Amino acid sequence: MNKALVGLLLFVGMGSHVAAQSLPKWDLYGGYSEDLAGSGIAGQGQLPTNGVQVNFDRVVKSYFKVTSQFNAQFADHVVNIAPLPQGAEHVNSKELLALFGPEATYRGIQRVDVFAHFLIGLSYGRDNEYPKIPTATYTTWAYALGTGVDLKLGSKVSARLLGFDWVTTHFPINSPEAQDNWRLTGGFVFHLGG
Repeated sequence: MNKALVGLLLFVGMGSHVAAQSLPKWDLYGGYSEDLAGSGIAGQGQLPTNGVQVNFDRVVKSYFKVTSQFNAQFADHVVNIAPLPQGAEHVNSKELLALFGPEATYRGIQRVDVFAHFLIGLSYGRDNEYPKIPTATYTTWAYALGTGVDLKLGSKVSARLLGFDWVTTHFPINSPEAQDNWRLTGGFVFHLGG
C-alpha cells in the first residue's frame, strides 16, 4: 500500500512539474491599436487615432502576470470645417503611453485565454493645431482598465482577437476634467522561455 501511495505522489508531482514547465516565463505582444480619443473640448466629439502597441509581460503564475504596456497613437484631422481652409482647424496629434500593472488570465477554455488588467503610468501628448502656434505638449498620469481574448495558435504564439481598454488621461485641456478614451487592439502574442 505504501509503495502505491509513493508511486501516486511521484506521478502527481511529475505531472505538476511538466505543467509548470509548459508555462512561459514572458509574453511579448505586438499589434495595431485604434483609439477614440476624447477631445476634452465642448462641442467636439471623439477623434479616431491609429497606432501601435507593445506589451512585455512577466508570467508569475498561470493566472497572473505583471504587464508593461507601451502605446503610440497618431492622428491627423481637420475639425471645425466652415469651409476649408477659412475657419477650419487642422489638428495633428500624437500620444505616447507607458502603463504598468497586474493582469489576471483565465485559461479554462480550450485554446482561448481571457484576460483583464488595471494599469497605471504616464501619458505624453502633443498637438499641432494650424493656424495656432506654438505646438502644445503635455505629460500627465493615466490609467487603463481593460480586457481581451487570445486564441492559441501553437505553444509559442497566440493571436489577440480583441483587446479593449478604457483609458483615462489627465491633460490640462479642460482641467479639472479628465479625458476618457476607448482603445481596441489586435495582433500577436509570443510566449517566451517556457
